[in-house]
Amino acid sequence: MTNKYQELKKIINNAYAPYSKFKVAAIVETDKGDFYGVNVENASFPISMCAERNAIYSAVAHGAKKFKSVYLLSSSLATNVTPCGACRQVINEFFAPDAKIYVYSKDGKVKTYSVQELLPYGFKLKGK
Repeated sequence: MTNKYQELKKIINNAYAPYSKFKVAAIVETDKGDFYGVNVENASFPISMCAERNAIYSAVAHGAKKFKSVYLLSSSLATNVTPCGACRQVINEFFAPDAKIYVYSKDGKVKTYSVQELLPYGFKLKGK
């Protein structure tokens, strides 16, 4: 198990998921260090926030300019629990197409994807 997996295990219980009971923790590696996020649900479901976006937005707020990797842990035993569509688009905005996304299952199994694999036709502004 990697150190990131252990860090994810420490924060996943901070997730606020009283409706879905599906907890997610994320770590984003950047030029400014690691940033953490967990999913936060709300009774008004559309205003809930995923762990990935919480971590990325925190990194942006702290001045990160270069985004390297994403590490995810869910409360599921599956290793194929990948980011939702909204998170894939946000990841696409900040990460290179070959950046790695490491998805851990609850029992520590990992599957690795690239941004390009998860969103092959992602939207980006020209010149970005």
